[in-house]
Amino acid sequence: MKRIGMSILCAALGAGQTAHGQGANEIGQATQAWLTLQSSNAAAAPAQPMPGAQAGAAYERYLKSFETAIPAHFGSSFEDAGRPSLDVNYRDMN
Repeated sequence: MKRIGMSILCAALGAGQTAHGQGANEIGQATQAWLTLQSSNAAAAPAQPMPGAQAGAAYERYLKSFETAIPAHFGSSFEDAGRPSLDVNYRDMN
């Protein structure tokens, strides 16, 4: 499986070719090869176990994240300092 993944990887990278001089079709094929490699999971490393203490701490942080409500609007630190907002109105841009 790793050999298949490496051959796909080499094909995706063009075996040392640079992006200069490549046509859009070649770049698209390289992108498709990367996506295929990722979705096939052929080059993935084996799963690593997580020790119990670390797993417990991670789960506690996960549970604690639900204690804070998600705000309807995220402000800006600039707004809080009395400076203008960083909001962008895309409708008025021409």
